[in-house]
Amino acid sequence: MFLTKLALAQMIDISAVKADSTAKEVESCVNAAMEHKFIAVFPLPTFAMYTKNLLKEQKGIILGGTVGFPSGSTTTNTKVFEAKELIGIGCQELDMVINIAKLKSKMLDEVSTDVSAVTKIAGDIPVKVILEVSLLSDEEIATGSRIIRDCGAKFIKTGTGWSGATTLEHIRVIKNSVGNSIDIKVAGGVRNLESLLKIHEMGVSRFGLGYKAAIDVMAEYDRTKVE
Repeated sequence: MFLTKLALAQMIDISAVKADSTAKEVESCVNAAMEHKFIAVFPLPTFAMYTKNLLKEQKGIILGGTVGFPSGSTTTNTKVFEAKELIGIGCQELDMVINIAKLKSKMLDEVSTDVSAVTKIAGDIPVKVILEVSLLSDEEIATGSRIIRDCGAKFIKTGTGWSGATTLEHIRVIKNSVGNSIDIKVAGGVRNLESLLKIHEMGVSRFGLGYKAAIDVMAEYDRTKVE
């Protein structure tokens, strides 16, 4: 599948969301987005305003915010407050973590209420809901995927990047559960151009990469075009 360099960059959200991601790394993340035209930048909430100021009037780069990150086990009220605050700062997309513990406990009504509360407060702001697939059984992935779709989220996202990698089988389970009724963002384990393109061919439209990995993917694209 042929992709232009810009089309590739516009599928990639880049982030600096490790526990020890510094202000300097956030700045490097923003600079990478500007240079390569990545579609979105995601910092941790503590750096949301800082990132907004770095982006200034830069057009075409989305400021993203994380909600309930990375465990998903904050209360629903806390997630709603966090979503409101991030939207107020200027975040244009939200990546929230599903309540993993309650999903695994089969407390599905509470899981649905949690997701719905955030999508409702977000309104027209797209919400991607993170499953953290490496911690879930196939049944839990399928159930969680249907909940996310039914609660009005824009994307199912596979992971936070803090846990294990997303596999092709994880994506197949999601696809078998919800088909093409909701978009999918894969994060965790995508480290090169080949794996990204293979996953894209499965119908995945967005990818979440740490900014250093994303820069490496773009460099690999350039080498491939030269060869």
